[in-house]
Amino acid sequence: MSPSAHPVPARNIHLPRDLLKTLAPPAPGRLLLQTGLEWVCIIALAWLATWSAHGAVSLLCMLLIATRQHALLALMHEYSHYQLSRKRGWLNDLVGDVFTAFPFFITIHGFRRNHMLHHKHAWTEHDPNYVASSKKRRYQFPKTRPQVWLEIAKHAIGWYTLQDLKSYTVDAGMATGLPRSTVLGRFMFALLLFAIVAYFDLWRPVLLYWIVPLATFLMAILYVRDLGEHFGLPAAGFDNSRTMLAGPLERLLIAQNGVNFHADHHLFPSVPFFRLGRLHRALMMDPAFRERAVITRGYLTGLITEISTGTRPVAISGVDHVY
Repeated sequence: MSPSAHPVPARNIHLPRDLLKTLAPPAPGRLLLQTGLEWVCIIALAWLATWSAHGAVSLLCMLLIATRQHALLALMHEYSHYQLSRKRGWLNDLVGDVFTAFPFFITIHGFRRNHMLHHKHAWTEHDPNYVASSKKRRYQFPKTRPQVWLEIAKHAIGWYTLQDLKSYTVDAGMATGLPRSTVLGRFMFALLLFAIVAYFDLWRPVLLYWIVPLATFLMAILYVRDLGEHFGLPAAGFDNSRTMLAGPLERLLIAQNGVNFHADHHLFPSVPFFRLGRLHRALMMDPAFRERAVITRGYLTGLITEISTGTRPVAISGVDHVY
């Protein structure tokens, strides 16, 4: 179904001003700490896989590394909203680029340019995310459950990897049309990375425990996460944004760093990732939010049911107890 050219505003959904003041301020220390922790996990998992030299252990480590790569991309989204520094944009973007964007062949500047249009025109003809996905059959719903699972599996084996990398970097402009400072920073990053990998002969671990997870498991995680955010819903704007309620396993595999609270984020994009759970609980106290919000339980259960049947889920009344 084609969306309206104009988003439907989320009128009458409010938070107490004092509460919003406590939720909205950036927390740069927490963002830096989480960024560092994700890299520590990736390095530890790569070391464990190399040390064990066991196929099953290596495969499990690749999957877990992909989850941490996805966690880094969630933090890259935080940097795009200036959650490190709203006064020193250059510093915010430099740190975000080096630790969360450049390793994925994209940039904070390019992602932000695309992402702000998505926020302004969510799921309309002016939303670049909607325009790009509407051209791909794998994003057209409803589908049967076997068809959805087949698409997830195809992403997991790298079937769409080159197409998606081109889509993100070139078609969406996340690695093109950049300021000179960003181009220079990306060049210096690539040069330094190449020198380190060559000097320490890290070609094999980088290939096995960065590139392979990125090209396989991460693509499947991104696909499922994308489906949970906007797909299978008929309206535009807020009414076409989902919040996913995920259990512990899905939070490990798919919903890192608060990405499942997507409808909440669209309403209050200034709230940092680690406060989105608290934001969601507060919003659930608002009758207008409970009436209109699309809230789904389980990526691999409730979500697949919704997008395979084409039925709009019913908002959940009351305060969630999971987060």
